[in-house]
Amino acid sequence: MDPLRWRGLAKAEQLTGIRRSVDEWCERAGLPVDLTQMVSLAVYEAMANVVEHAYRDGGPGPLDLELRYEAGAVAAIVGDEGHWHVTTPAEQLHRGRGLALIERLAEHVTVMPSPSGTTVRMRWPTGQSARLRFLEAMTDAALARLDADDVLGALLTRVYDQLSVDTASVLLYDRAGDHLVAAVAVGLEREIVRSVRIPLSEGLVGRVVAERVAMTSNRVDVPSLLENGIRVLAAAPMIADGVLVGVLRVGDEDRVFTDDDLGLLQVAADRLALAVQAHASDAESAATTALQRSLLPSRLPAVAGLDFAGRYAPGAELGVGGDWYDVFSLSDGRIGIVIGDVAGHGFPAAVVMGRLRSALRAYALDNDAPEVVLDKLDRKASHFEAGVMATVAYAVVEPAAGRLTLCLAGHLRPVLAVPGCRGEFVDVPVDPPIGFALRGRPRRGRVVDIPPGATVCFYTDGLVERRDRPIDVGLSELLDAVAAVPSETVCAELMAEFVAGQPTTDDVALLVMHRTE
Repeated sequence: MDPLRWRGLAKAEQLTGIRRSVDEWCERAGLPVDLTQMVSLAVYEAMANVVEHAYRDGGPGPLDLELRYEAGAVAAIVGDEGHWHVTTPAEQLHRGRGLALIERLAEHVTVMPSPSGTTVRMRWPTGQSARLRFLEAMTDAALARLDADDVLGALLTRVYDQLSVDTASVLLYDRAGDHLVAAVAVGLEREIVRSVRIPLSEGLVGRVVAERVAMTSNRVDVPSLLENGIRVLAAAPMIADGVLVGVLRVGDEDRVFTDDDLGLLQVAADRLALAVQAHASDAESAATTALQRSLLPSRLPAVAGLDFAGRYAPGAELGVGGDWYDVFSLSDGRIGIVIGDVAGHGFPAAVVMGRLRSALRAYALDNDAPEVVLDKLDRKASHFEAGVMATVAYAVVEPAAGRLTLCLAGHLRPVLAVPGCRGEFVDVPVDPPIGFALRGRPRRGRVVDIPPGATVCFYTDGLVERRDRPIDVGLSELLDAVAAVPSETVCAELMAEFVAGQPTTDDVALLVMHRTE
């Protein structure tokens, strides 16, 4: 911001107008009200002393005032070219009282008399107090009560007010298009069009993105800003967890952005980045949960001689992921049973899970053998879902015959419990997971007999795996827990024993099939 300079004759009638200019400069500089009042009153007292005491011998002489930022402080210099004459006790008292008031108002005061005049220097540090006020505004507890959609606008408005700029805007990073998108603005850019796209290589914001530091520039290459009189810009990168979220950009007509200003701007950018990240996380979580629920069967089919039950529980730490189960009808009265686990968590894993689920259903309609279905699913995933890995168990059940044909793609073996016996893992080989595109190694399907009254339990690793113990312990406990009883009973007991009240890190999918007597 440019300094305030005034030079004229030391006349009493000039002082009110000069003080008004001081107030306006402080306001443009973004000084708080209390500091503005201290600067204004101290400067007025120093000028009044010049008017009353510097020129006694003949007519008013020169009065100089300069108000500026310097090294994290506001500095005021009041000078004259006169010779002070303080003769009477009343004048000495008045002058002493004026100087004492200035010393109370300013942090540092220096009076420098000389044969050519007197200079009074006053200084008010602003860096620390301004930063504290700014941090308070950026972390106000009231923000926590706002809806996620309102936080961004509220924060940007506080940036606009605290930095006292003409315009402020948030430009969010669009990874798909590798550009910045104007999201919200206040001040002169309030009517900004959200469809505006800004290349990462463009001007100041491009340099900020490239170097990841706050910068300022007096080259404005944005036509809409130039048209509104903006001549100086400052911008700071919005980064959360090391990832670029966007850019915070502010502009002003004639302000010089200091290092302190850029530091405060970066504080605001960091806070905005966290708000954007939290908003995106909330939105993604809601979308993931909705997608997961839409893909899990709301009702399992009623099949003569069989009963089914299923459960799904998101991980306590990582939330919804890529686990799923499915039961669907095939031709000739056969039933398809699927349980799978896509590596990863959140919306990306849920989306991949949805695509794999749909593809498997389509392949199952045209192919009777589970191993062929999983081989086609592997080819599809390896080609169209680069980097994806999933474990899948797919079985085709023949209810009347009391058997199923099962193929395992990297998935844990189901548990088979027959009446009067402890549960056992089905004797089926485990082939590589989906997504490895292994050639020359055919997948293998095995037929498993399901006696009357028996129960088959399919599950994902989140049910039995814990950080504080080997997975074999959980698998052994599962063999003890699965009994040849109705499916709903098995599901309820397993969820109570393995999930309820326990800090499961992964999500859990459970599908149980019971063959009635």
